[in-house]
Amino acid sequence: MFFVFAMSLNTTIYAQSAKKTSEDFNVFFKKFNGDPKFQVSRVIFPLKYQMNNDDFELSDYTMSKESYKILKLDNKADETHLKRTVSIKKNKATIQQRGLNNGIYIDYIFELKDDKWFLKTWIDQST
Repeated sequence: MFFVFAMSLNTTIYAQSAKKTSEDFNVFFKKFNGDPKFQVSRVIFPLKYQMNNDDFELSDYTMSKESYKILKLDNKADETHLKRTVSIKKNKATIQQRGLNNGIYIDYIFELKDDKWFLKTWIDQST
């Protein structure tokens, strides 16, 4: 009886230690904005995104790793002309940037992949 109890306890402990824990988005986001090399490593390339063209129609674009510019999505100075909202749902996080009377309207979409967060795309409908 004791042997069976010990084996089931050992199996339970192993199962708990084998569970992976997903990366916390807030910890990831701080590092994403503070470390350019880390940021580039956490972007899915080629980066597919949408942006208004010259006729203000949403168009699809693709960006290579070589063309990528480092993003600062947590710049406190922007708060005077920009409202930021973070929405985290299971395997997806969205950073919404809405301009205050300036036409900025961008959503940055992050995806949880293999328990790590990555920038998947963005949609820029700014006018």
